[in-house]
Amino acid sequence: MRKIYKVLLLMLVMSATFILSACNSSNMSGIKNLTQQQIYTQKEDRYYVFFYRENCSGCEEVKPYVLKYIKQAKKNSKARKIYGFNLSDEKNKLIYRTNPDKEHGQGSYINSSGETVKGIFFVDEVQKWDDLYIGTTPSLISVRVIDGVKKSYFICSGHAKIIDTLNSELNK
Repeated sequence: MRKIYKVLLLMLVMSATFILSACNSSNMSGIKNLTQQQIYTQKEDRYYVFFYRENCSGCEEVKPYVLKYIKQAKKNSKARKIYGFNLSDEKNKLIYRTNPDKEHGQGSYINSSGETVKGIFFVDEVQKWDDLYIGTTPSLISVRVIDGVKKSYFICSGHAKIIDTLNSELNK
């Protein structure tokens, strides 16, 4: 009788583990996630930051490509390192700001600098995390040293553009 209880208990624990891991499917295991204070403090002179949210279908579509990029970038000295940034994390939510402009859509980027039509969201040449505004996910920015200072630059948003960007980076 004790063996039956042990087997049932083991099955219950395994089922609970599986269910809990499925609930956290947006977790980007395999990628180093940054906090807002870490965005501009990484040791590299140039790198990407991939912004994503939980329950974001576009983020889920990009996820396998980001993980593939990480593996391939380790073999390619010219490829930039990529870090993750979970905007669903309570401590990171200050950076995620949606666009109140109904005419152009919630959080939509209007120009190549990552700025929305009303100039509410900023990415280009930002040097401090509390000045960085991300309006949509998935999004990809570059952080690089310019004149001795780390600054961010908008690269793209949307799963298709991010996939193209990462593939292009690996083919350099």
